[in-house]
Amino acid sequence: MNGLARNLAQLHVKDVMTPRVVTVAVNNTMSEAADVFFEHEITGAPVVDELGHCVGVLSATDFVHSKAEELDGREKTGNFLCSRHPSGLYSIDEVRHDLVRDHMSPAVQSMDRNAPLLMAARCMCDEHVHRLLVIDARGSPVGILTSLDVIAAMVAAVED
Repeated sequence: MNGLARNLAQLHVKDVMTPRVVTVAVNNTMSEAADVFFEHEITGAPVVDELGHCVGVLSATDFVHSKAEELDGREKTGNFLCSRHPSGLYSIDEVRHDLVRDHMSPAVQSMDRNAPLLMAARCMCDEHVHRLLVIDARGSPVGILTSLDVIAAMVAAVED
């Protein structure tokens, strides 16, 4: 095994995850969630209930899907005007008072903080997700691992 592969194989989720987790509440409006995304310059966040337990994930894609449903006439769930800024973030210009719970993805892809980073990266690839939540025994988010975190770890390993 070469040095690069060895460096990557020794990394664990806890070594590269972001420990400061920005969350949105399940009963927030989509407008409030959009404000959180914009303020923190993120494209997704765990959704927590009143006890702080992770009950889903909301991503910029969920905003786009909501708009697509409206345009397709399948289900009028809100009036979203999504625009993409040069920074790559989405801006929600007009949002009705739809709740996050109605648009989040209830499936939570998570990984243990002590899992090997390569296992987490494989999971992200297999599940086609850009973020894995790191949750504690109570179900509360304690970290988040994004595809950018994995890429940054790879760059650091190459540069070492």
